[in-house]
Amino acid sequence: MTAAGTDDRARGKDSRRRLLEAGMELLAESSRGDLSRVLTTGALAERAGLHRQTFYLHWGSQAEYLDDFIDHVTDPSLSSSSERLAGLAERMPDPTDDPSAELRDRARETFTHWVDDPVYVSRMVLWALHAKDDQVRAKLRDLFRTNDEHTAAGYKAIGDAWGVEPRPPFTYDSIALLFNALRDGLLLHLTIDATSVPSSFIEDVNLALSWAVTRRIDDPDDAGSLDERFRQEIAGRRTDAAEDATGDEDEA
Repeated sequence: MTAAGTDDRARGKDSRRRLLEAGMELLAESSRGDLSRVLTTGALAERAGLHRQTFYLHWGSQAEYLDDFIDHVTDPSLSSSSERLAGLAERMPDPTDDPSAELRDRARETFTHWVDDPVYVSRMVLWALHAKDDQVRAKLRDLFRTNDEHTAAGYKAIGDAWGVEPRPPFTYDSIALLFNALRDGLLLHLTIDATSVPSSFIEDVNLALSWAVTRRIDDPDDAGSLDERFRQEIAGRRTDAAEDATGDEDEA
C-alpha cells in the first residue's frame, strides 16, 4: 500500500472515531428522547468538525450509524473504566502493603475512572432514554455481565493473595455485583447532587463492605456465615450492656 493510501485509511479511522465521539457528546447534552432526532448527520458533522459528506464514507444512512453507535458505546474495550475492571487481576497488591490503604486506593482510582469516562455517561443516558429498545437492553445487559465477570475474577485473585474468601451467602459473583451496583448508584447520585457525598465516602463504604462480606480462609474462629456473625455480634453487645447495667446497680 502506498503512503498516500495509508494516510487515507488513518484519516478515515480518525473521522469515524470523531463522529462517534460527537454522538456521545450530543447525547449527553440532549433532553430529547429520540436518538434519531438528536444524532442527525448535520449535528454530528458539525460537532466533529467534519464535512457532512464525510459521514457517508462510513455509514450509508443514519440508521446504520445508530446501530454502530450503540455497539460503540457498549463495547468494553472502548471504555477506560471497563478496561480497568478487566485488568483487576493483573494489578495484584504487594503482600507487604497495608490492605486498608490498598483497598482505599483501588476504590478511589476505580471510581475516578468512572467519573471521568465519557463513555459511561453515554451509557447512562442511552439507558435512561431507550430502556425499552431491544438492542440497547441486550447490549447493556451483556456489558454489565462482562464487567461483573471481570470484577469477580479480579476480586478472587486479590482475595487469594490476602488469604480471604467470600463470607456465605456471598460469592465472588455476588460481591462483584454488589460493588458495581454501588458504584453505578453513587455516580447517578453525584450527577444529581455532588455536594451531598463526602470525599472519602466511596472508600469508607468499600472498606466497610469488604470487611463484612469476607472472612479468613481456613480460620475456625472466623468461619461463620453473615447471619451467624451478625447474631454473635449483637449477642455480645447485649451481654456487655447487661453486665454494664448490673455493675451500675451494684455501685448504686
